[in-house]
This record gives sequence, structure tokens and C-alpha cells, in this order.
Amino acid sequence: MLYYRQTYKGVNALSKEEKNATKLAKKEAKLEKKNAKAQAAAAKAKAKADKQHEKDYQKFVKDTEKKNEKLKAEAAKGGKDYTPIAIPAIDDFKSKSEAKAEKAAVAAYAKYVKKLEKKNAAAEKKAAKKGKPFVPIAIPTEEEFVATAAANNKKAGKIILMIILILLIWFLIYFLIMFLGFDYNPFKGEPVTEETTKVAQVYESYSNPHEITTTPDYSMADAKLYLKQVLSDNWPDLGYSSDPSSSSISYNNRIETINGADCYMFTCGGKTYAVSVKLSAAYYCHDGKYTPLTFNNTNYLFGE
Repeated sequence: MLYYRQTYKGVNALSKEEKNATKLAKKEAKLEKKNAKAQAAAAKAKAKADKQHEKDYQKFVKDTEKKNEKLKAEAAKGGKDYTPIAIPAIDDFKSKSEAKAEKAAVAAYAKYVKKLEKKNAAAEKKAAKKGKPFVPIAIPTEEEFVATAAANNKKAGKIILMIILILLIWFLIYFLIMFLGFDYNPFKGEPVTEETTKVAQVYESYSNPHEITTTPDYSMADAKLYLKQVLSDNWPDLGYSSDPSSSSISYNNRIETINGADCYMFTCGGKTYAVSVKLSAAYYCHDGKYTPLTFNNTNYLFGE
């Protein structure tokens, strides 16, 4: 019985090892396939980059030769020594765009390698803890990384372009459905008949039947009577010893604007007064000031 258990355990252990080996082989095959794909992409990207590099180099040579000819002519004209601009070999040449891309690629590659190394360290620790085989993620070369990144960017661009195309097709279908389902009903006016061609009725223009109630301009005599009433009611406050309303009130033969209203100017008992031509106010004029005056009784205006 003991022998059987040991044998059974041995079989299980062997099966587990075989299982792990199979899993490891699958992982290695997957990584190999991935690396082969990355290498193919790198080769394709390198061929494209070489073609562009050659194009940029030819342009640089052409421009430099043109500049050298100009410099040579200027030097010969001025009697100076001519020093041509050096043209490097094609392998040593590097355009501005290439230098910029290379600098960005170096930084991105360093960041990517650091990330993979951290990921591999974590995976190795986890595998050791569980007693499983550890298959590290292969770190690509810088060329492979650049090619893979270029391929991914190209793929992302294609996906974005596909999304835009799908949206445009959807909008086209929507507008076609709306256009085909639209029912055009133009406005139709009433048919022209004898009645509609008749001359329009002429109506009289509006006139206001109400009388104008604007306050009129009163005469100087009315203003003088108004001032008499004011003096009769206010003489103690004006500094008179007796009622001056029966005294002589003289018109000064002028109209002045006081507080926005035209006023007759009068003199009585050595003092100056102003009465609005519309009899809306009366003022005592002194020291450049205009003190408004009121009346209480109606002895002079309407009689007792």
C-alpha cells in the first residue's frame, strides 16, 4: 500500500514537471514569434528610414554645393580665401529631424527598458515564490524598439482613420434617410379671385378728440396778482413790518430762467421776486439764492 502511494506521487510529480515544461515551451514560442515580428517590423522601418536618409542627404549635398559656389564667387570677387563647407559621408550625415527623432527615441528606449526590467524582477520574484519557471520578457534592441513604436503609431493612426470613416458613413446614411423621408409641402396662398383683386378699403387717419390740457403761459398781470397774494401771506417771514401787497409792485421788463422755468422778474419794497409764467412757483431773490414762496389764502386771486 505504501509502495503504491509513493508510485502515485511520483507519477503526479512527473506530470506536473511535464506540464510546466509544456507551458514554458509555449511561452518561449510566443516570445520567439513576438521577437520575429518585431525584427521584421524593424527591418521594414530601417529600410524606410534609410530611403528617407538618402533623400535628405542628397538634398543636403545639393544645397551645400550651391552655397559653396556662391561663397567661391564672393571670395573671388573680393580677393579672399575660399573655404568650402564640408560635405560628410552619407553614413556620417544626420539631418535635423533625424537628430531630434534619435534623441527622443533614446529617451523613450531608456524608459521602456527600465519598465521591462522592473516588470521582469517582479515576475521572477513571483515565480520563485510559487515554484514556477521564470521566462523573462525579452528586451529588444534600440532599433527593434524604434521600429515597433513606429508600427504601433501607424496602427493607431489607421484605427483613428477607420473610426472617422465609420462616423462619416453613419452621418451619410442618416442624412439620406432624412432626405428620402422628407415631405415637401410648399405654402399655397388663397386663389386670386375678383374679391381679392378689389381696391383696399381706405380708412381715415386717427385724430385725438381730447382737448390739450397743458398749462398755458399767463400774462404779466396774472403773475403780478399771484405775487400780491404771496406777499400778503408771507410778509412777516420776508422781513416786512407790514403787508406790502397793497404797495407798488414794479415789473422789471425781463424774464429769467430759474430752476428750468421762465419767470417774470418783479421788485417790491426794495426786494426782488420771480414768478413763473405758468404760475407754478414764486421765488424771493437774494444773495444769488432763490427761496420758493407759497400762499395760503385766495384774497387777491379769487376774491373773498
